[in-house]
Amino acid sequence: MKKFSFTLQKVLDLREFQENQAKTQLAAAISQADLLRSQLESVAQKRSQTNLSRREIVDPNQMIAVEHYVLWLDNEKERLLNELAQAELVIEEKRKDFAEAIKNRKVLDNLKEKQFAQYKKDFYKAEENAADDIASHSYYENDEQ
Repeated sequence: MKKFSFTLQKVLDLREFQENQAKTQLAAAISQADLLRSQLESVAQKRSQTNLSRREIVDPNQMIAVEHYVLWLDNEKERLLNELAQAELVIEEKRKDFAEAIKNRKVLDNLKEKQFAQYKKDFYKAEENAADDIASHSYYENDEQ
């Protein structure tokens, strides 16, 4: 009997590739969001440090400079929060794409498994029939003698 061959193997390979691509894109989106969170944390730490050091400033020019820095930090925080919100949307989109890619691959995996199970069933049936033929042929040869 011939070796098992899944006729849609190239399509399955393509779906596996697409799944890996979707997984990579999801990982990149998560990485981007993590970077933004890290930057937000850094801005928050700088803001906290600036608030503590602001109490000790007596020079008006320094106070104005610190106020400008605090405003810049607040603007940076808002910008990062907006980018993070966008990054979260991208993550959700990539998660859906990844889930869809998994589903598409699993459909073909299941089909391949069913076809392989049928192949094995047919293979064992053919072996059984061949053994029966040999046994019955031997029986008839012995019976004729």
